[in-house]
Amino acid sequence: MSGNVIIVGGGINGLVAANYLQKNGFHVTVLERNDVVGGACAVDYFKYKGKRIPYATGASVLGLMQDFVFKETGLDKYLTAYLPKHPEIIYFESEKDSDASSENSLTAIFRMLGKLNKKMLLLDEIFQLKKEFRERWGERGKVNLFFWDLEKVRSFLIKGYRNAEVPTIENAEKYLGKKLAKLWISGSARGLLDYYFTSEKTKLVFSVPITMDGPVSLDSPYSAFTLPLMFSGTIFDGKWGIVKGGIWNLTKTLGMINKKCGVNIITASKVIDVSKETREVTYVKSREKFKIKGDYIIFATDPLTAAKLLHDKELVNKISRKEFLGTSGKMILIFKKPVIWKNRTNEEDFDSAFRLIFSVNSLDEYEKTTKAVAENKKDFQPAYFELYCEGAGMRKLGIKTDYDIVSAICKNVAFSKKGKDLNSAKKEIERVILSKIENKKDLIKSIFITPKDLRDMFHIPKGNMDHIGVSNGQTFFERNYSPNPEKNFYQFGDNENIFYCGSGSYPCGSVAGTPAYMCTKQIIKSGSRQQALLI
Repeated sequence: MSGNVIIVGGGINGLVAANYLQKNGFHVTVLERNDVVGGACAVDYFKYKGKRIPYATGASVLGLMQDFVFKETGLDKYLTAYLPKHPEIIYFESEKDSDASSENSLTAIFRMLGKLNKKMLLLDEIFQLKKEFRERWGERGKVNLFFWDLEKVRSFLIKGYRNAEVPTIENAEKYLGKKLAKLWISGSARGLLDYYFTSEKTKLVFSVPITMDGPVSLDSPYSAFTLPLMFSGTIFDGKWGIVKGGIWNLTKTLGMINKKCGVNIITASKVIDVSKETREVTYVKSREKFKIKGDYIIFATDPLTAAKLLHDKELVNKISRKEFLGTSGKMILIFKKPVIWKNRTNEEDFDSAFRLIFSVNSLDEYEKTTKAVAENKKDFQPAYFELYCEGAGMRKLGIKTDYDIVSAICKNVAFSKKGKDLNSAKKEIERVILSKIENKKDLIKSIFITPKDLRDMFHIPKGNMDHIGVSNGQTFFERNYSPNPEKNFYQFGDNENIFYCGSGSYPCGSVAGTPAYMCTKQIIKSGSRQQALLI
């Protein structure tokens, strides 16, 4: 099998696609507009007393990649990643700090997921899980049933990824049954959470993945699907981990592997035109214009940019009607000494455990904050902060530093302004996070990144890291741009040899590299079919 493939975009999906196709006999060229590959896996530096302290400006952690992608691309031979053994720690601002001890509900959540995946769940662990939920938040719902059903849906999704199956409601109903398919895939997040849980705080904990990037309403059809989707990574059994040296090493390393495999990677090359008739790509590098032609073209960009490059008015209009709005910001806190968390314990990995801080106490409160920001009535409305203790994680990986970094996903931040223009919001976020830290005076730098900043930094439409919202009309079987998804799910527009596998495609960008893997399987199958016809 052979054929020339041009991939526009050198982020994680573009690099995964290049890896699989080059190893399957194609000749691959990757065009990346930046000086280095990586997309949103990017690094910047803060200078302090002669030191250059690196920090992640886009993505921070790895979790939703499939383990087979990690191994088959060769990343496992070069990269080390770390998963904190300590469970995620949850704080509600309405509770005392002592209530958010290490004995919290996510102890059970993470143990449960790991055991379910290995078919080792014991009856006493079910009772312990229910006990933790009840004692912390008064939960009296179907806790154990929730985890059993979650694992069924995860298994369905993971099997579909591996086999590159086109997602359909019919397949979901066949695998899960109509009741679970409606509850977990086509239903609303609120309906799902109300079915299993009685406590508002339990419901809030599980609502976090559903609106991670955009202002998706919890009452929206298909909003329930985002929850199992965000637990469907297998590299850490549905959890999140830290890459040694920083998340940017993931794409940097994959770029190196791809070059060794023979992939032609051209950085600092801005694509300005793509002909869908001739599949000729025009790009500019060092002020000089070049043209290359491919048998296949893959866009690993955002979908709107791709459609505009093709000059496909129908596709541009269709995509423009989708919801791109992002409502999550990011705060990076740099400390001159390792962070000392309040109520510290001697439990393993306490310092590097991920943390959640909630500023709201109910789903209704959460919906109000989301709506206020989405409608530009407020620049910032605190709902929750998800904290990644990156510096502590690096120390666990053997990187010795005397400074520390804590980064946080902040919900909800409007698309209206840049971080430098939202000083009051920045100060409020600092206050909330520092309230959990003993040595807050060791903070030497804080960097606030808003959706508008994300748009300018990574060319992300309206600052949504997933490129479009994971919401009704934009998820599961509808998350494609093909006129014939049953046959060619990743086809982009009306040319059968042009594809899209960026973050806006199924399953979503957060499931790192999965869209690219599934897209390449379709191309390889198509190439084999065309070769057979020639013979």
